[in-house]
Amino acid sequence: MYKLTVLTVCLGISSLNAFAMPRTLVPEESQIEFIVMEMGVPVSGKFRHFDAAIDIDPLKAEKCSANMRIDIGALSTGNDEADQLAVGPDWLDKAHAPYATFKSASIRELGKGRYEARGMLNIHNKEHEVVVQFNAADQAGGKTIVTGEFSIKRSDFAIGGGVWNEGDVVSPEVIVKVHFALAPPSKK
Repeated sequence: MYKLTVLTVCLGISSLNAFAMPRTLVPEESQIEFIVMEMGVPVSGKFRHFDAAIDIDPLKAEKCSANMRIDIGALSTGNDEADQLAVGPDWLDKAHAPYATFKSASIRELGKGRYEARGMLNIHNKEHEVVVQFNAADQAGGKTIVTGEFSIKRSDFAIGGGVWNEGDVVSPEVIVKVHFALAPPSKK
């Protein structure tokens, strides 16, 4: 149910900092988490498999991009029953929508290591524009750490229905938290 956000989206996040060459994601140091309130109790989870392609050039901001693909079947809340429900037809519908995607339309610097990515998030075969603010910090050795938090509305992506939308069973918004480690820029 709540997993919907997953994504998010996503995704959206993945826009990073200033480098002139494509950056690869360091999967073992990266994560996408989500939190949704179910009957007033926070339920959290994560996506175990996702990939990203990120191009950042500080001199040509108009050419920067971030694209993500999240494997819906890799959702994990730590509860098998909840996971099956979340990827089922009433929620993320893994059978008909196996991936959530984010494709940036623009990335702009806000100053002091803050950025904003605007783009299209697709979850459950529903596409909606999102704006994601994030931080990017260079690390020793050339890695860059990108972190961000944003929320999505379940209704924007037709996630959850019936009893899940009655009263306060499941909150209408899902919080998505991202932590991406980007490898140092490749050498030309």
